[in-house]
Amino acid sequence: MWLKMNFTQLTDRLSKYNSNKIAFVGLGNELRGDDLAGLVFIEVLKTKTVFSKSKFIVAGKNPENYLHEILESNPEVVVFIDAADWGGECGEISLLEPDSLANIDFSTHAYSIKLIEKFLSLNKQMDFVYIGIQPKTTDFGKEMSLQINHAIKKFFIEDEQI
Repeated sequence: MWLKMNFTQLTDRLSKYNSNKIAFVGLGNELRGDDLAGLVFIEVLKTKTVFSKSKFIVAGKNPENYLHEILESNPEVVVFIDAADWGGECGEISLLEPDSLANIDFSTHAYSIKLIEKFLSLNKQMDFVYIGIQPKTTDFGKEMSLQINHAIKKFFIEDEQI
């Protein structure tokens, strides 16, 4: 299950957490077309003052290398951002339900994001949020599509209605 969202809805969803207790983790591979979307998204997110005290981790294609850094930030919530293929419209940005991740291609990365969640949970109580960006292509050697770039820019227009 997924819920299409915009920046205002994201800030509302995370409003119950102190900004300094939010860890955003951008996932993606710059060599695989739209799989770069999670990394581009987190770079834009870093500029938003509402999250100025949050932790931003650009994990790329190896989130397992950042487990210690995530835990050191002492988060109440970890927000994973990645290209995810759930059959939505190209560029659709959605909140993904944790239970549905098994049926969604959330990542082109070696480690299952649910395995990473399990490891983090064994070390500290925290919540997890998953933001997926529906890719057009994740083919090797392709650049990120213009549709994805436009969708990310549009996401951050706060008064945009869905």
